[in-house]
Amino acid sequence: MPKTATKLKIGPLLRQVRSGVKAHSAEAVAAAEAIGDFAELAMREFKSADWLERWLSDCGFKVTRPWKGMPTAFRASAGTGKPVIAVLAEYDALPDCGRRPGQTGHGCGHNLLGAAAALAGIVAAETLAAARRRATVVVLGCPAEEALHGKAFMAQLGAFRGLDAVLCWHPGGATNVSAAGGAAMDAIRFQFRGRTAHAAGAPESGRSALDAAVLTDVAVNYLREHVPENSRIHSVISDGGGAPNVVPDRAEIWYFLRGRDRAEVDDLRRRMLLCARGAAMATETRMKMAVETAITERIPNAALSTMLDAVLRRCGAPKFTPADARAAARLTGGKKYKTGIAPMRDTPGRASSDQDNVSWFAPLTCLSTACVPEGTTGHHRDYAAAVRLPGAHRATLKAGEVLAAAAVELVVNPPLLRKAQAEFRASRKGKRYDLPLPKKTPAVHYGRE
Repeated sequence: MPKTATKLKIGPLLRQVRSGVKAHSAEAVAAAEAIGDFAELAMREFKSADWLERWLSDCGFKVTRPWKGMPTAFRASAGTGKPVIAVLAEYDALPDCGRRPGQTGHGCGHNLLGAAAALAGIVAAETLAAARRRATVVVLGCPAEEALHGKAFMAQLGAFRGLDAVLCWHPGGATNVSAAGGAAMDAIRFQFRGRTAHAAGAPESGRSALDAAVLTDVAVNYLREHVPENSRIHSVISDGGGAPNVVPDRAEIWYFLRGRDRAEVDDLRRRMLLCARGAAMATETRMKMAVETAITERIPNAALSTMLDAVLRRCGAPKFTPADARAAARLTGGKKYKTGIAPMRDTPGRASSDQDNVSWFAPLTCLSTACVPEGTTGHHRDYAAAVRLPGAHRATLKAGEVLAAAAVELVVNPPLLRKAQAEFRASRKGKRYDLPLPKKTPAVHYGRE
């Protein structure tokens, strides 16, 4: 992605943004800590959404929740008219990332993510109102990012239509702008139905659904030799029967398929379906494929990303105290916070995020700030502990400052916003957003209740 200089027009309003962040800093830290304590899994983030809803409402936002039948999703807006600038909030936790094994925890820092997104929306709206600038600031509460469901289904329900630009962020080990997204992905379940029988006394009478699931995975493992190098296939057997001496009549194998783009993932899903059909035929079982969610590649936007990079460099990186460094070193075995601002990332990553689906509806860019020491393992209880440190709070407030300043910049700099929108239209031309999603939003995503 070309990196061209962006001349900012935020000027003296940046001081108001910083003042607003300072005024709301205690509320933001309280939100991050409360959501960290709640540690609620995907689609069950009721207390977390409640907290953010109350905070935004108290600051003058009109909040709609539940949003179109999704009980932990919300849309909060302040101001009137165009442009409409949105900030994405997330607040779901992960299983087995708490202080002790089996406990939930924020092993990806979404407690910080939701707090800074709300902070950015509040400060941007207050700054624009004080400057008598006409605009609408929207904070979208997006559940279930860890299950890669929330924004996929919110997009299907129209949540991101009518937006002029979208800003998002994620806690990380470095501070920079991500101009590229991640991998396209499908989450699919192959479900098999057979016939029970006594596994020793009358095995010939049974038709093993578990055999079908295992045979599917054997075929998929052979398939791995013949897929593009950047493809990824991960699986678990999520249902494999109840007892060894009973031929299982039900089984399920759950896959995540990742690829460079939708075309690659669609073809991979087609070939895996053939594997499952063959396994069902070989075992005389019935097979059903259920697509649980689908993620697409990001449509990058150079104009928006270079603007966010310029705002980040104007605001500066998070500053950590010696006490922050000591606390981080004690917790992580000597790891250190990464200071300064890293170059913009313009190479797509291997992981996937439902943030990328939003880029098909409006120009989007993403920020990262160094909330944990560099090298801290993500999706792990060490990460969940690191995001509760004072250093993580400082980086969260900095993320709120940068996002709020970027939202204000897009309002006071109409030519820049028009450039981003023109680039979006050109990049979107000829492309169709058509994902194999079920019509109804699934309710549970981590195993069976």
